[in-house]
Amino acid sequence: MLASLGYRALRACGLVALARLWSSDGVILCYHNVVPDGDSGPGNGLGLHMPRTNFERQVHWLTRHYDVVSLEEVVARRARGASLRGVAALTFDDGYAGVFTHAWPLLQQLGVPATVFVVANAPEEREGFWWDHPAVQSGHSAAQREEWLTILRGDRDAILRAAGGTNGAAPLPPALRPADWDTIARAARAGLGIGAHSATHRALPALDASELQLEIVAAREIVKRHTGVTPQYFAYPYGLWNERLRESVRAAGYRAAFTLDHGRSAWATSAWSLPRVNVPAGIGDAAFQAWTAGIDLRRRA
Repeated sequence: MLASLGYRALRACGLVALARLWSSDGVILCYHNVVPDGDSGPGNGLGLHMPRTNFERQVHWLTRHYDVVSLEEVVARRARGASLRGVAALTFDDGYAGVFTHAWPLLQQLGVPATVFVVANAPEEREGFWWDHPAVQSGHSAAQREEWLTILRGDRDAILRAAGGTNGAAPLPPALRPADWDTIARAARAGLGIGAHSATHRALPALDASELQLEIVAAREIVKRHTGVTPQYFAYPYGLWNERLRESVRAAGYRAAFTLDHGRSAWATSAWSLPRVNVPAGIGDAAFQAWTAGIDLRRRA
């Protein structure tokens, strides 16, 4: 509540607008899913499933205040040392069906480019991501998440077993499941950017070299086989990365890779660890506008 009031106060006195004008870094936004209003699934405890109305309002605001360009354009400008002032790019992680059904048509209508980072094995499994199951949502905590991503290494089956399985759970709504390959390929032909988000969305820092071969190299080939697109960009699952992973992604031939390191300057990092701003589904307008300008009151707590 206090943070919400703080963002509104900063916007009202013009400091958010000034910060946006002063910032020379631009901003890369990370969404996850867009769903029909009131259809965010069992709890939406991780804030991944944004109602379409909220997303539409944010995109319209972005187009009025930023030059919204493709991810490729951001990477190219950075490589040649061109200014990123006033520039924004949209990305989506995981490849949810809701993105293709509810976000992409709107972006096409407005002429706004975007890139979706696809978990390469998910479209054929279609079972839903582990973090969306009710058993996981009800048991989620910071300590539990740490165990799931370290001891269990982000492994879907192991986490679901630890959480009590999914027996008796209602099927996830269609928008909360992974998109199928036909849908992804059709959007790619229409101009949607397609990147790789690993093969299975495990926590990559905990994996050995042979496992990373699947998650980084084979994932790229899987996406290419099903879409005809060779992903040029990689997004680290959970935003987790280290120097070893960055080198592995670079050596695999990706042109750039993206983290969730909100607040880090894109100019101060390698092309294979570029920061993005994660956009929670329930973020208010004033906070969203502040975050795009680089103001995050959470970092001042």
